[in-house]
Amino acid sequence: MDVLQLAVPLLATTDPELSDETRDGNLRKAIRLISRIPVLMAAWQRIRNSLEPLPADASLPHAANFLWQLTGEKPDPEISRDLDVCLVLHADHTFNASTFACREVVSTRAHMYAGVAAGVGALSGSLHGGANARVMEMLIKLETEKDVPGWVRRQLEQGQKIMGIGHAVYKTTDPRAKILREMSRSLGKKLGETKWYDLSVQVEEAALAEFERRGKTTLKPNVDFYSAAVYHMMGIPRDLMTPIFAISRIAGWCAHIIEEKFAEAQEKPALYRPESEYVGHYCGLMGCTYEPLEARKHATPERI
Repeated sequence: MDVLQLAVPLLATTDPELSDETRDGNLRKAIRLISRIPVLMAAWQRIRNSLEPLPADASLPHAANFLWQLTGEKPDPEISRDLDVCLVLHADHTFNASTFACREVVSTRAHMYAGVAAGVGALSGSLHGGANARVMEMLIKLETEKDVPGWVRRQLEQGQKIMGIGHAVYKTTDPRAKILREMSRSLGKKLGETKWYDLSVQVEEAALAEFERRGKTTLKPNVDFYSAAVYHMMGIPRDLMTPIFAISRIAGWCAHIIEEKFAEAQEKPALYRPESEYVGHYCGLMGCTYEPLEARKHATPERI
């Protein structure tokens, strides 16, 4: 994510239409962002492994081209199609933290790249991005575990989370997780790596049983639970799983930015300015009386 946080502002400096704030100009900037972010992430993966970045292959569609530039091998059409579906599933999801950050920034009339940079910044936080990487860490840890239900029970007894279970909005299984679950099964069968799907199912079943026993029936698998094994089997490193989210969500971010800039969902563009209620010490309608610092030596926090 650090590379992506640096890359977006740099891309802004090379965009010839950075200051073009027409709708068509913003659409063109969005297309450039959608196409360039995957290229940058693939190039970074190769550079850090002492490999040369690869040029794009115009004969390949979006997802397939990313896999080609990432691995240096022409991807299997079915696997490319699976990644394409993953990108669609992650492309947009209401006013999540990163999308809100994008819209709030461009409400000041900042350019699209500034908004996207804010989205990337929000995604770098552990409460928004990175969950599927932590799911994969969990699965690798459990690869030799003989008693998965026992491990799940001990985790919950110790107050720990089962990564990939539960969602801020969904109180039932995330509909995207159902698609990714089947994708994980079929991809594992195709590649001869069914252990990751089988282990995911064991964790899911054990976790749901434990949550049911505790009366927590609204905690179900989310989009990150099965995407972890899917990305792993595609050869995507764990630390690129969150950037993959950005590669897909960039389309949604740009769409929201354009909607915000051109008031396509409201009467007119407006600067975001949330209201707040002061809960500190209130000095009355006429304000506080200034007290010199030397006079505050023995002041209580209430007086300050």
